[in-house]
Amino acid sequence: MKSDNKQTGRAYTVLVVDDDSLVREFIEEILKQSNYSTLHACKGDEAISLLMSKNVDLVVLDLLLPGKHGFDVCMEIRKIDALKNIPILIITAVYTKRKYSYQIKGMGANAFITKPFEASTFIGEVHRLLNAKPS
Repeated sequence: MKSDNKQTGRAYTVLVVDDDSLVREFIEEILKQSNYSTLHACKGDEAISLLMSKNVDLVVLDLLLPGKHGFDVCMEIRKIDALKNIPILIITAVYTKRKYSYQIKGMGANAFITKPFEASTFIGEVHRLLNAKPS
């Protein structure tokens, strides 16, 4: 699958937001192997700052973050006009029950995957979200 943005010709950029460095590095490696550019943040406020200053095509967002919870980060992204259409993929090891899927989508996320996950499942979801993104 193609990992270039059709409009700009540049590689899609994915912001990975997770406070666990091993998880972040694992996700970034999967993305880089599929020719995506990556940025990362450890905290919600840092993620919002990066989103405001960089061109990001997709956010991979953990929910349990220090400071600002991932739910709050997701809702904040959706309130900012310039960011509201960026796809958000939630990754979580805690909110795994079916009832949370409705809550997660209600907060503006486009999809979620529970940890641990297979690399192929993750990258398939990334491709799906980016290909569904409005031009």
